[in-house]
Amino acid sequence: MRTSIILLWCSLAGVMGGAALIGLWALGLAIIGDSVAVGVFALLRESEGRAAPSVRAVPTLEQVLERARAS
Repeated sequence: MRTSIILLWCSLAGVMGGAALIGLWALGLAIIGDSVAVGVFALLRESEGRAAPSVRAVPTLEQVLERARAS
């Protein structure tokens, strides 16, 4: 987890440094692109824990019949 965050920051710094060498307009585009990338990263990271399966295991026919008899 920490490695991915460190790599993200290194990538952002590299993009910003390279854009600064090209020009001010490229630096502006890099800032916009980096902001989008960080936003997507944050949204994907936040939604990892939310996707819980609604069915944990598919019941067998015997289990369904047993539950029907019990009720």
